[in-house]
Amino acid sequence: MKLQLIPLSLFAVALLAQGPGDPRMHRMGAPGKTTDVQSYLGLTDAQISTLTQLRQSEMAALKPIFQQIGPLRQSLRTQGQSGSADATAVGKLVLSIQSLEQQATPIRASFQQQATAVLTADQKTKLAALESAAALMPAIHEATGLNLLTPPKGSEGPGGFGMEGMPRGRFGPR
Repeated sequence: MKLQLIPLSLFAVALLAQGPGDPRMHRMGAPGKTTDVQSYLGLTDAQISTLTQLRQSEMAALKPIFQQIGPLRQSLRTQGQSGSADATAVGKLVLSIQSLEQQATPIRASFQQQATAVLTADQKTKLAALESAAALMPAIHEATGLNLLTPPKGSEGPGGFGMEGMPRGRFGPR
């Protein structure tokens, strides 16, 4: 029985580390800077405006779900910080969070389809290249951390690389 609790406990610890709400919500804000993607894809100002409006609509649609997830994650953290967490309660919290996150999946997919529909065929081809490059991001970050690649311009700041090329944020000096 105790061995069955190990995976659940590990999952719960991972959820505790994420903080309130869904971690993707922190990245979901309306785009502040879009010049690079606008230039790369050849997006018009009208397309940027439409995409920004779609993103705001998506955030509004997802907000009720993440307002429910936040207190559940807080309860999960509280359970984890107590000296004697109730495995049944932790399991129920984890399942509730997963259920809510699953409700968000079709909403996200719908808005992504709407956003992609704004693009021309040429822009969709370029977007596919961006998707392929995004899959390489973990390897790029690791290679940069090993000084095999030069950090990209503008990557300074929290979690990026400082002027001296040393990692910052989670794994390096601040």
